[in-house]
Amino acid sequence: MDIDVESTGETITQSLKDSEIRYRRLFEAAQDGILILNADTGAITDVNPFLINMLGYSCEEFVQKKLWEVGAFKDVKASKDAFKALQKNEYIRYKNLPLKAKDGRMIQVEFVSNVYWAGDEKVIQCNIRDITERVRIQDALQKSEADLREQSVRDYLTGLFNRRYMEETLERDLLRAARSHLPLGVIMLDVDNFKGVNDAHGHAAGDVILRELGRLFLNHVRGEDVPCRYGGDEFIIILPDAPQVIVHERAYLLCEKARQFDYRFDGLSLNEITLSIGVAAFPEHGTTGSTILRVVDSALYRAKRAGRGQIVVAEPTE
Repeated sequence: MDIDVESTGETITQSLKDSEIRYRRLFEAAQDGILILNADTGAITDVNPFLINMLGYSCEEFVQKKLWEVGAFKDVKASKDAFKALQKNEYIRYKNLPLKAKDGRMIQVEFVSNVYWAGDEKVIQCNIRDITERVRIQDALQKSEADLREQSVRDYLTGLFNRRYMEETLERDLLRAARSHLPLGVIMLDVDNFKGVNDAHGHAAGDVILRELGRLFLNHVRGEDVPCRYGGDEFIIILPDAPQVIVHERAYLLCEKARQFDYRFDGLSLNEITLSIGVAAFPEHGTTGSTILRVVDSALYRAKRAGRGQIVVAEPTE
């Protein structure tokens, strides 16, 4: 049987041409950015229209340059390291890589590269997908979840932590204090004659006082302290790593700041606001959350009975 070598060769040549045309059409029409690199030198040999449109660089600004010489890949060391990793591993993927467009915009991309042979030439193909919108949505969802979490532990009126968060935090901080042999202080505060303010000016005036006290406490506690609204006009502040003398000094400061503040409602200055305060400390006044809260509440009650603007330290437990 005779074989027409010339005809067979023409068929193979035509098949290769058809394959190249199909590849080129896919390359040109791809909805992801594609870069072709020389696997030995890292020079860019081809770039598709989608990547040109995505980043704003012309074909000439890409071709014949190394990957790290194009402005979008501005981290030169990282780009060189990535290229070396490609040469070694023949596959690399970055799930969230920032590229800089020519107009200055930052574009988040997923970057996947493979090494393969094209005839007798070893090349690297980099597929670059714009995930900016995906990242934006993920960030928005994370922020929304964080906001919901923040709302769940905050008192809406004062901006302080709420009672549930205080109880969880107190137990956690007491365990930490016990393990590390560290002190911990608790301050319980109550607004003197709060009912009288509400009766005279209405609950809106009382809300002004609570809101301003919340702001005052946030501004005059340490970053590690946990100021909380316990309920009504009662507040609790947890002071980790604070010995009793520091807790008492902080209580006195808050008492004086509250007394000096000018509370206003409907343009009128309200009467001087004073606080009654109970102070307790771990381990002197208890080793559990329930005990600490009971003795500091008792100290607050004795401060109320002693007169306005008083600070009373809890009695040691047996």
